[in-house]
Amino acid sequence: MKTFREIININESKKSDKLAIEIDKSIEKIDDSMSIKDFALSVSKIVKDEYGTHNYSEFIEIIKKELGVK
Repeated sequence: MKTFREIININESKKSDKLAIEIDKSIEKIDDSMSIKDFALSVSKIVKDEYGTHNYSEFIEIIKKELGVK
């Protein structure tokens, strides 16, 4: 039997996978050779404007973990 945390992670993974597909489609519509700098700036703007400073540390921690950066 799966734990509650495993169920949450599965749901979050499905959401994040779906969002990644939609973001990729949007990037292709706007500029299929968008620079990593423009992408990072736009993601930063969303985090700043929509999620607030109290979420910065968690966001950075997740990004570092997913990219394998220490």
